[in-house]
Amino acid sequence: MSDFIRLKWLLSESDIRAGTKAETLPLLSVSISWGVRRREATETTTRAAAEDLSNYKICRAGDLVINRMRAFQGALGIAPEDGIVSPDYAVLSVGPTIDTRWLKYFLTGRSTVATMASLVRGIGGTEAGNVRTPRLNIADLLSMTAPLLSAKEQSAIADYLDHETARIDTLIDEQQRLIETLRERRFALRVSVALHGTAQTEEVESPLPWAKKLPAHWRVVPLTSVAEIESGHTPSRSREDWWQDCHIPWVSLHDVGMIRGVKYLHETAQRISDAGIANSSARLLPARTVVLSRDATVGRTAIMGVPMATSQHFAAWVCGPDLDPEYLWVLFEDAMQPFFDSFQNGSTIRTIGMGDLKAFRIPLPPLDEQRRIVECLDEETSKIDMLIEEAARFIELSKERRSALITAAVTGQIDVREAA
Repeated sequence: MSDFIRLKWLLSESDIRAGTKAETLPLLSVSISWGVRRREATETTTRAAAEDLSNYKICRAGDLVINRMRAFQGALGIAPEDGIVSPDYAVLSVGPTIDTRWLKYFLTGRSTVATMASLVRGIGGTEAGNVRTPRLNIADLLSMTAPLLSAKEQSAIADYLDHETARIDTLIDEQQRLIETLRERRFALRVSVALHGTAQTEEVESPLPWAKKLPAHWRVVPLTSVAEIESGHTPSRSREDWWQDCHIPWVSLHDVGMIRGVKYLHETAQRISDAGIANSSARLLPARTVVLSRDATVGRTAIMGVPMATSQHFAAWVCGPDLDPEYLWVLFEDAMQPFFDSFQNGSTIRTIGMGDLKAFRIPLPPLDEQRRIVECLDEETSKIDMLIEEAARFIELSKERRSALITAAVTGQIDVREAA
């Protein structure tokens, strides 16, 4: 593959506006994950009946459609049918000598995507992912070069990659399904052990709406009878150890749900001294406080083995001698999750009110049994977490291999005739 040709000789931009045809043509979308397909098929957006689409662009089956804002991330594809696309997308007609399958592989290969990234115009840098209003100018795209291949060579490469990437994609799908299954198993295990204990015992009907049965020797008590809602106090500016070289972490909504005990190792966690927190909103909480988010991420929780600081967005519970905070964390994090939705109020920002928080009731096993439950879940969920991590690593390696394989094939590093 020593000969190259500029893309302007293979592609030509099309800018036909839909006008009245917008009423009859399907609305298409393009993304990194699925290429081009009907927007109604996506899970994130639907076509609005009142939306004026007359200025949208028409694309024909076989046209190349590019999301110019995310082209450097591989957001492009071949239109499977006639349709209309966003006016900010680029639509390009593909020359008759070009195998569209090969073209898509070439444009999503590592080296091509890297070249696109270098051509993106905007404020910021694509490496850090912080370009504001980035765009790939089509003139820049058409100035890029591609290997000069015959139709037969393009088809051979596309056939090879269709076969090989399908095998890899099947493996990735299997691992993704495995992860979902493991996560479901993990959740079910944590709920079951939290509400039934680690040993078989006589059970009775539960008065709690989120637990059908509970061990007969457990009590059901108001949470306020075994824990207090801690208001905390504003870190004083007179305490230099809280504001200079401080080791007390600031826990934000981004962090909760990922924190437990002394396992908190979030490298990017802000400290009180560098979080820029106004005195009126900061609260310093004692070690082993269980915090529960009340608003947009309601139900997300955290517990730490060291003092921490939070804002007023959290309900902070300090457990008494009859309640292990680790057990309360398990209840909040898993068993009570479906229950929280029924207490949310508000239309724009849904929040659990303080009155509802104070009305919470929980199952209360004997203290030693609470600790056995926590220990059991630590051991069993760590095994599942390890399997999830292994599957996630396999997926990442498979994606890397897929990308490398595409690049190698379209650049001639692999002789597909010998590989076939």
